[in-house]
Amino acid sequence: MNDTDFERARAELASARRDARVIAAWPASRLPRDLAEAYRLQAAVTRDLGAIGGWKVAAVTAAQRESLGVPTAIAGPLLRPWMHDARAAAPTLSAAGFVAPKLECEFAFELARDLPARPARPYSRDEVRAAIAALRIAVEIVDSRLPRGLGALAELGDAFNNGGFVAGPAITDWHELDFAGIEIVLTRSHGGASEEVARGSGKSILDGDPFGTVVLLANAPADASRGLVAGDIVTTGSCTGAPFLPGPGAYRAEFAKLGNVEFRFTA
Repeated sequence: MNDTDFERARAELASARRDARVIAAWPASRLPRDLAEAYRLQAAVTRDLGAIGGWKVAAVTAAQRESLGVPTAIAGPLLRPWMHDARAAAPTLSAAGFVAPKLECEFAFELARDLPARPARPYSRDEVRAAIAALRIAVEIVDSRLPRGLGALAELGDAFNNGGFVAGPAITDWHELDFAGIEIVLTRSHGGASEEVARGSGKSILDGDPFGTVVLLANAPADASRGLVAGDIVTTGSCTGAPFLPGPGAYRAEFAKLGNVEFRFTA
């Protein structure tokens, strides 16, 4: 991308996120040429929109990386203006603030201390584990402002399809959990009726090892100058698919014995 196309891409992506709208057309001249340029665009858009509160990880298996055409695990930022803490009370979100939102129930990990980029000496699982403050059960609202079919590098510029994030209870005693055996059920209540929206388990993420995705990100951070910092929440991918938001109502993601994440959507 030349400087003009880069700046137009940055401005358009930031504006579309703020306005919750689809970009009608995206010229080929604004497509990132490689992973480095995609991350440079992502960082520029992020500076326009707000502080980073964490990351979503993708391409965590060889098959996923081949499908997306990327050489390593990749990540999109969770931006603080679109993050919600559901521990004290169920937050209320407006569907009008999104384009075509989908809901993903996920395991996330909150950092207690920094993990600076360290390419010459990869972090071990034990080192990353020691930097974790707590497991957070969560729901990501997935959304895209781009036209369909532009590929993973373009999507990285658009926060890799992140629209919002709801973080629920924090669990500090998580080290011995059998994630694959934890059943997750997402339900919606509206107009006196209740329906199941999605169901799954932690087995969907690296065969039951969602923490492994945090290790991958620590060793391939989206922003090498920043790395991962204390307070970041790293969310590890959907355990329940990605159904479209069915409509307004009260939502409850039940993570078996770990607790629930509750939030509301208005029209």
